[in-house]
Amino acid sequence: MRFYLIDKVIHFEPGKIGVGIKNVTLAEEFFVKHYDRAPLMPEPLIIEAMAQMGGWTIAVSAHYCFVPIPLRIDKVKFYRSVRPGDQLVLETTIVYTSENASLMQGKAEVNGEVVASVEGFMWGLYQVPDHLKGLVKKGYIYASGGLLDREGNVVERG
Repeated sequence: MRFYLIDKVIHFEPGKIGVGIKNVTLAEEFFVKHYDRAPLMPEPLIIEAMAQMGGWTIAVSAHYCFVPIPLRIDKVKFYRSVRPGDQLVLETTIVYTSENASLMQGKAEVNGEVVASVEGFMWGLYQVPDHLKGLVKKGYIYASGGLLDREGNVVERG
C-alpha cells in the first residue's frame, strides 16, 4: 500500500510555511477492515500526512535541489479522532534550516480544531539523486508514491 496524504496545497511561503488539505473519505485504503463500525484515520497516518506536507515545503523552498529525509519526530500529541468526511488541514512551519538539515513544527486541524501536533520534525537534506533529476527538470517532485507539480497538485499516483 502507498499512501499519498495531501490532496492539494492551499498556502505556501518559501522557507516559512506550507499548508495543504487532505479530504478524508470512506474510500481510503486504510479504512478497509479497520474499525468497520466506527472508522477512524490511524494516528500514524495523520503524522505521515504532516510529514509529507513538511517534505514538500522543504523541497519546494530549496528549489528541488534536496531530497528531505525525515530523521526524527519529537513531542507528538493527538487531541481527537479523524473520521471519514473530515477535511484535514495540514500546516508545517520551518523553524530552522541549514545546508544539511531543517527543523519544522506541524499541526493538523479539522474545522479549526487542532487534532494533532508535532513540536519537532528534524529533516536531513540530501542532494537529488541522478535518477530523479529528470523529474525535477519537468517540475515534478516524488512524494510517498506520487508525483506533485510545483503548485502541489497531484500529477500521478504511484
